[in-house]
Amino acid sequence: MSEEEKKPQERWKVVGYNMLGLFAYTLLFRLVDGGIIFDCFVVGVHFLVAIIMAIALKKWEWLLSAFLVLAIGFSTCVTFLGPTWNQM
Repeated sequence: MSEEEKKPQERWKVVGYNMLGLFAYTLLFRLVDGGIIFDCFVVGVHFLVAIIMAIALKKWEWLLSAFLVLAIGFSTCVTFLGPTWNQM
């Protein structure tokens, strides 16, 4: 496989690893009682780190990862915290 053919696959690895990380720590925090609040905090930090990496490395895949983490992470937090907020 030539260098030209490898490049697009390498870009998608960054996005894939970020999604895998998001899935792993969200699942871990979901299993811990009260961990979903911490999960929301970690999603925010993950988003900021991905934005910083996008700026520092000038790579679009980091920016895509940042916004996917924000969208998926925010919707996960709202879904899991929705019933909790309704009980208050």
